[in-house]
Amino acid sequence: MSHPTTPERVFDDNYECLGCGAHLSEPCHPTCPFETGQFGPAVILRIAASRLHDHPAGVGHDIGGALFATSLQLLGPDSAARATDEAQRVLTDFLINRWRPGAEPIRSQVVYRHGLFTGLNEIRQSLYDAAAHHDGYDTEPDGPGGNRS
Repeated sequence: MSHPTTPERVFDDNYECLGCGAHLSEPCHPTCPFETGQFGPAVILRIAASRLHDHPAGVGHDIGGALFATSLQLLGPDSAARATDEAQRVLTDFLINRWRPGAEPIRSQVVYRHGLFTGLNEIRQSLYDAAAHHDGYDTEPDGPGGNRS
């Protein structure tokens, strides 16, 4: 089954495209994922941050479900699993780097536990920080969340 290569743009609270940062009133940059249809882990993480739902078990938040739903909407069923795995790997690596050294033994559970035991705002911030880190921005110079300039 084929999926459109350019789904409708998604915006953050500042009305900026989560693919390229263009304001709602401006067109996207030609290299924007919403123009090219090429959605990497950072875009999936940023969009998933706004789609976090309560965990089906009734405790915490379902980060994996938000990543999969986002990948499915952007890329369709043929590529959703691969894109979800990539985004989850980026988030896992980011969280392990942040939590040090005790997180490495639970690598396969880091994202799941983060969703269960962390508040919603902190989870959202970690998704944005992992995306920024993946895009090459330093998110730690001033502490958690850091400076993105």
